[in-house]
Amino acid sequence: MMKQIFKIQVLCVLLFAFVGCEGFLDREVTGYPLEENFFYTKYQLQTALNATYDVLQSDAFNDSEWRFGEALADDVIGTDEGLGSEMGQLVHFRFTNSNTYIKNRWDVNYKGIHRANQVIANAHKVELTSDAYTEYQTVREILGQAKFLRALFYFNLARTFGGVPIRPEVESVDSLVIPRSTLEETYAYIEKDLREAACMLEPRYTKTDAGKASSGAAVALLMRALMYQATPSVNSEKWEQVVELGRFFVDGEPMTMRQMLKWDERYNEDWDSFKERLWFRDGGSYTYTLDSELRVLQGMYTFNCKDAYGMDICYLDQWYQDGEFCSGSIFEVVFKESGDGTDGDTNEGGYIYDDLFSKDNCRMYADDQIITKIFGNDARKQATIGHHATTPDLQNTEIGAGRIFSLKWYTPVKDKPTFGGDNAKNRRYLRYVDVVLMYAEALNECGQGAEALAQLNSYKSVINTTSIDGRTPNTSSELYKAGGYGYVRDQIWEERHMEFAFEWERFWDIVRQGRAAEVLKEYSNMRPNKRGSYFRAGVNEIFPIPQTEIDVSNGVIEQNPGY
Repeated sequence: MMKQIFKIQVLCVLLFAFVGCEGFLDREVTGYPLEENFFYTKYQLQTALNATYDVLQSDAFNDSEWRFGEALADDVIGTDEGLGSEMGQLVHFRFTNSNTYIKNRWDVNYKGIHRANQVIANAHKVELTSDAYTEYQTVREILGQAKFLRALFYFNLARTFGGVPIRPEVESVDSLVIPRSTLEETYAYIEKDLREAACMLEPRYTKTDAGKASSGAAVALLMRALMYQATPSVNSEKWEQVVELGRFFVDGEPMTMRQMLKWDERYNEDWDSFKERLWFRDGGSYTYTLDSELRVLQGMYTFNCKDAYGMDICYLDQWYQDGEFCSGSIFEVVFKESGDGTDGDTNEGGYIYDDLFSKDNCRMYADDQIITKIFGNDARKQATIGHHATTPDLQNTEIGAGRIFSLKWYTPVKDKPTFGGDNAKNRRYLRYVDVVLMYAEALNECGQGAEALAQLNSYKSVINTTSIDGRTPNTSSELYKAGGYGYVRDQIWEERHMEFAFEWERFWDIVRQGRAAEVLKEYSNMRPNKRGSYFRAGVNEIFPIPQTEIDVSNGVIEQNPGY
């Protein structure tokens, strides 16, 4: 008996080391593996899905998101940029393969993958109480959300590390060490999950279902994943696929399941097996076929700032509780209050915004030079505040001389949680304007500059008449102008920079645009400590595989070039 216990303990340690996933260690060792006693009902499957969403809400996940997506780029100045700290080494690109923040990013995303895998691998065990169509639909939507979440976690890993190990859905001692897949294989896996999820989920979830990943979220993330595989100024099938999805999402062109799945190119599975695997049950007079048209996405999301009840809100309210699940929001990371003042991951997301916007414990800020570079004279500059300026709800920020913070990180007085350690402000992860700007960029890359400009200005014309802070109307009439490929592309990138400033995506954007070294070199000339000057083109676009993963795999997992 003692030998058996020792073997179990060793297995747990090895699993943690290889996949960076506390989920294994959270289990109580019993007479049977947990999977043998669980997943028999749709409620148990939903519980496992909730645990997967829980990773998105965790402090560890969100801490990694802002450190990599925002702090590494050119829109912020950090309060921890000294080379004596691991964070300082990270932002200067002078880190080692054992940097804690790099290891944490690997671990938390694999933790999410493991939890999503448990849902996907065990969905077939669910025993329904009736043969009703809605029973199948419930399981199918749980499974589709798990596929979306797994794709999200793998997408994070792919753009951080390149090709990564694709973990088996059912873990075993024999599968502890998995070699890296290529970047192309990793993205193919992500695309397959998202294409299937787009067929399985509702176009949009509202009211009590708000917060669930939808078909709209799956298509939006798929467009993002395709765009990250494409290269600006180089014709490719990936750009064409973004255009195809944009025509479906934005323009309302019909799309069949065959088209979404890329069935004829990707599947060696018969249709009946596919339907059974993904819980598609023909119901009533409706029969699922490869030529069934997907539910329409056009009109489900809009530019106009309206809350979940259809009432007008201002631009800034999109990031506050009034704007949660608003018309322009496709997917949000949902945070909650603990209700008792507890902190840490028992109160998910508790310190994320407090860390970024706090006069006592701030992490990042901008200055006048950065703000002018981003916005020029655009009215969205009002989405930032300066030293001793007041917020729209007339709060004195006391953030320090010369420091400017984004109001996207601010929590208004009316949204303040009951307890200081709590947080109840959702993070906007995917927005409709991103879909339209990705569509515009792909159109331009495919030689359709006039259409691209029309899509770009479809948003600019709305923002021109939208109040930014609820007090000052925006009366601009300026639109983007026609020109050649490069001119239109640069305007799209300029619009992306303004619209998504301080949303933790800037670093990834300049990397996939192929100009991270150029942008960070320009930024380093603005900074006394020359942050950004050590960025190595061709190396630092991705990060090293954590050294612990290399070591414990005995070299099966290979390191990235340059590290």
